[in-house]
Amino acid sequence: MKEVIDVKDNIKMVAMLLCGVRYDGHEYLLYSIKRNNKEANIFVSKLVRTSDGYRIQHDFDNGEKEILDRLVQRIINRESVDSLVSDGYSLIQNVEVVGVSCFDVHLCYVATVPIHLIYECLNEYGLVHSDNVNGAVAEIVPDRRVFSHGFVGNLFLIAFGILVLIFSVSTIIGVMLRK
Repeated sequence: MKEVIDVKDNIKMVAMLLCGVRYDGHEYLLYSIKRNNKEANIFVSKLVRTSDGYRIQHDFDNGEKEILDRLVQRIINRESVDSLVSDGYSLIQNVEVVGVSCFDVHLCYVATVPIHLIYECLNEYGLVHSDNVNGAVAEIVPDRRVFSHGFVGNLFLIAFGILVLIFSVSTIIGVMLRK
């Protein structure tokens, strides 16, 4: 389990790390986040190796994300491991993601699947590291900071817009009265 933050909506979530994958000289992380009691979203991010371990990024090169989307679909459809390996995919064992990771939900999203399918992949492929599935995937927890880019920030922007509008109108009226 790993804490992640959606960079667009500033929402903290807990992700189940499914597996690391190496393909074409790059490394990626497949992970899931519980959507409700029956479904989970599967995401993929690029892994970047640091001195402490790995960090995730959500910037993909042209066509890279589509290749990873197809890989996840092949896993969901229970394609044979030998077939995946023959196409150049290999698993990275013991991926240690350090710190709180940020990701873009829209860029990293691959599919929504029934939660039981994730556990079936564990049994069939051994792709999910067993130390990551001891507990249920946690619910989404909204970030409640006062100055996040949410409701309070929008109120400040609206108030600022109203002040600019009032100042502009009063300036125009003042100019017209002087004439």
